[in-house]
Amino acid sequence: MIENLVFAAHIIRLREIPTGSPERVLIFMIGSLVVAWIVQRTSQVRQHAELVELRRQVDSDAAERKLMRERSSAALAIGERESRLQMALEGGRVGLWDIDLEHGNYVWSDEHYRILGFEPGSVAAGYETIRGAVHPEDREPMEALFLETKSNCRPFCCEYRVLWPDGTVRWVEAQAKYESNSKGKAIRMLGVMTDITHRKQAEIALLRTEKLAAAGRLAASIAHEINNPLEAVSNLLYLIAQADTVESARENAHLAMAEVMRVSRITQQTLKFHRQSESARRMRLSEVINNVLELFQGRLAISNISVDRRFDDDPELECLAGDLRQVFANLVVNSLDAMCDGGTLTVRIRRSRDWRPPQMPGMRITLADTGCGMDALTRRRIYEPFFTTKKDSGTGLGLWVTSEIIDRQHGDLRVWSSQTPGRSGTVFSLFLPTLESSLGIKTPAIPHEKTLQMH
Repeated sequence: MIENLVFAAHIIRLREIPTGSPERVLIFMIGSLVVAWIVQRTSQVRQHAELVELRRQVDSDAAERKLMRERSSAALAIGERESRLQMALEGGRVGLWDIDLEHGNYVWSDEHYRILGFEPGSVAAGYETIRGAVHPEDREPMEALFLETKSNCRPFCCEYRVLWPDGTVRWVEAQAKYESNSKGKAIRMLGVMTDITHRKQAEIALLRTEKLAAAGRLAASIAHEINNPLEAVSNLLYLIAQADTVESARENAHLAMAEVMRVSRITQQTLKFHRQSESARRMRLSEVINNVLELFQGRLAISNISVDRRFDDDPELECLAGDLRQVFANLVVNSLDAMCDGGTLTVRIRRSRDWRPPQMPGMRITLADTGCGMDALTRRRIYEPFFTTKKDSGTGLGLWVTSEIIDRQHGDLRVWSSQTPGRSGTVFSLFLPTLESSLGIKTPAIPHEKTLQMH
């Protein structure tokens, strides 16, 4: 076949080679070798291709098995993370929510339902559901803050009460951020809700503790204030009993009556201090401050501390007098403690404007003492609960309570202090917002959001 192929194709164009000749045999052998090599080479190439394909298939199977293992491990890890996250959210009483503001789609976590007092999935996730769960007294401020933050795409942060179906009242804190489109319009709201009822209960307990401590301090001051006129009354009654003339007895009786009236005034001021008003009433800030200073009149005299009253403007305001008495009492006590070697306490009342939004009018009360002053570390920590520099008598709750009261009245409290020899002292500046039209008839409505800055 090879011979016919070679000669039929005229590959060799020579004279006819006789059959059986050595040349013909040589050509046949060479052709056979070439064909055998080609066949062998083709087989090797095929085997190599099959081997390469087999290796590729093996590698592909190995890669697929590895990918499946990795996917399984990743799924397991994600499941474990989700389980841990769910445990953390449930343990911390934290709920998550995701709102599509364009289409009105709401996604709530199970804990979010529980914080609102519902079983997961028992009610439809939506704005009306959460609005209905908010305590009626907090509903309007919460809605106002939501609309305001949504229009400006700024972070939402609010504390309010929720009312469970069984009537239980719980405190929650909601925090969220907005996503906006190219036009700046909020299209998504992602946030968390935390049950802070235990924290609020702890704050109430701390407030009660501070009130008890303040009552103890006041009791000691009042006992000293009352003791002096009572001793004078005793002496005057003795002189009346030993008097030789009616005129002398009458004069001593008038003096005794004056001392008794002083005891009565001290008692009345004490009752005013402890009678916390549930609603605001009209009075002057100077009256509140003078009531407090009257309680510490004896300590001021013994400590050789003079009071400089500068009431530049003192209109009648509608305020929570009981809370303000506690604020001023805490600030005055701290000033007296700082001036153990005597000094001057300056109290000033004037019209002013807030330093945060300058358009907000109000009254500013400044208390400046010439005491020992505070260092920078103390100034940073004075509003922390239980932080005190009075190791023997302090509870560390006075200024913390003061800041909480001012926060509730949407005020601002700032402090400056110096320890420079010859120029030491501390200044507390308190701003209380009021309406400009009547300056104090009514505190302006502000959404319930913590804005108190402590310096």
